[in-house]
Amino acid sequence: MSRNRLLAGALAGAALAGVVWAQPQQSRQRIDVEGYSIEAQVDPNAQSIRATATVRFVPQDDATNLSFDLNNALNLDRVVDEDGRQVPASRVAQDMSVRITLPQPLARGKAAALTFEYDGKLAGTEESPVFGIKFAAIHPDYAYLMYPARWFPVSDYTVDRFAMDLKVTVPEGFKVIASGTDSMETAPAGLTATRIRFTQASFPGSIAVVRGDPKIVNDSGATTTFYARTVSDNASAWAGEISKAVSYFTSVYGLP
Repeated sequence: MSRNRLLAGALAGAALAGVVWAQPQQSRQRIDVEGYSIEAQVDPNAQSIRATATVRFVPQDDATNLSFDLNNALNLDRVVDEDGRQVPASRVAQDMSVRITLPQPLARGKAAALTFEYDGKLAGTEESPVFGIKFAAIHPDYAYLMYPARWFPVSDYTVDRFAMDLKVTVPEGFKVIASGTDSMETAPAGLTATRIRFTQASFPGSIAVVRGDPKIVNDSGATTTFYARTVSDNASAWAGEISKAVSYFTSVYGLP
């Protein structure tokens, strides 16, 4: 099992367990998100992110009005359709949403895509979509952006599963960890780019930006890689618990 899939999967699972944001009930046209293609640049020193996210989806109704969740701390530059035409989009701070009005309705069952361009600062002090729980923070020496933070446009939180093709660029000396299969990409001088692909319909999109050398622990056939901001003696104990989880899920679902 790859360290990225195990580490980020554990982060995402912890975030999802028992946490559901109570959104206002409203009538809206339904879509089924199939996947995301996201390119993001994280700047730890500026505590900022700039991203372009293309959402591929299939309307479940003849769709004219769509809604996505997006963290209020992020500034939406524009939304464009598949032909590059800008479509009207408005922010609603009350429920951290983006409301989109399409000039022409999308046919039910016909695949479509929208691209969001946005940026912002996520220092960890901003209002969280889940009251009292901090799901995103970019610091000079580390960062984490988790799915519940809505750092990318989300449809039907914890309900609509999706795949993801994610490219994250960070300064040299940092590493990006996320669920999926990772590979290095070319990047401008002084930067490092990592591409992470998660092809199954699930809830990927939680990432960590780390630096330094990890501690690798082998326990009962499971190899776990730990990154810690401070020296910790708990890695062996944590690895033992993760090994138990891997053994159990392997007995239920087969080899990872």
